[in-house]
Amino acid sequence: MRISFLFAAPFLCLPAFFLAALSFSLGSAEPATAQSAGADSEYGVLVDKPGVDLTHAYCAACHSERLVAQQGMTRKRWDELFEWMVEEQGMSEIEEPDRTIVLDYLAENYNTDRPNFPY
Repeated sequence: MRISFLFAAPFLCLPAFFLAALSFSLGSAEPATAQSAGADSEYGVLVDKPGVDLTHAYCAACHSERLVAQQGMTRKRWDELFEWMVEEQGMSEIEEPDRTIVLDYLAENYNTDRPNFPY
């Protein structure tokens, strides 16, 4: 006796559904952190330290600040990413001293050790 694929297909997805639901429920069970509580601040989830105002202004002009906050890159890699965004995405060059301020902020708060990862 063969089971029709159309009949079996919904059941094949159930393990993935339950894993997703479990990870969602576990994620929401974590206590609120300073970063998640900061989601209501004027800078969203970005940590409120020197340079956040310029960083938010430049980055959130094109995409969510959450995209920035979930990264973990060295200063050099952040700088290379700026160049890529200018060359490939049409971003306007960030002029000095703003560029240094934004790079300092990102390198300090969203480096490879990800000290302020919001999730």
